[in-house]
Amino acid sequence: MILLKNLLLILHVLTAAAWFGLSLRLGSQAKFAVAGHPAVAVDGSRTISLMGIMILLTFVFSMSLLMVGGGYPGQIQYHIASGLIVLLLGIQYLLLRPFWNSLRIAVESTSDSEQPEKQVASRARSIAMTAGVCHLLWFTILILMFWNRF
Repeated sequence: MILLKNLLLILHVLTAAAWFGLSLRLGSQAKFAVAGHPAVAVDGSRTISLMGIMILLTFVFSMSLLMVGGGYPGQIQYHIASGLIVLLLGIQYLLLRPFWNSLRIAVESTSDSEQPEKQVASRARSIAMTAGVCHLLWFTILILMFWNRF
């Protein structure tokens, strides 16, 4: 049982770190896509897809740890962190993914018709801002994971 808990914990930490590392790329990818590099927009779509997989796996491994560990009575910080992961999942799939898809479509269509530069740049700023909010949530979750060890 201890081996399973340790394995789940390692997978949980690895997937959370992978999500964070992938999300660090989004701002620069959006900036390059706006600058007229449509290949970066496609690469950003892959980054968004991988981020979705990683945050979903992070949630699955956290729930598995909760079940294998028999719950965490008296340690509300783990339950709050799990709720914040659900919020992060929602932001990932309901905001980041649609923002990136609209940016990719705008970048790909600028070659056919001249779309206002402000509109495309606004989409890139929305992506960067949303990624920043996600980083703040991720950092809050990290603090909650170590709350009882401080």
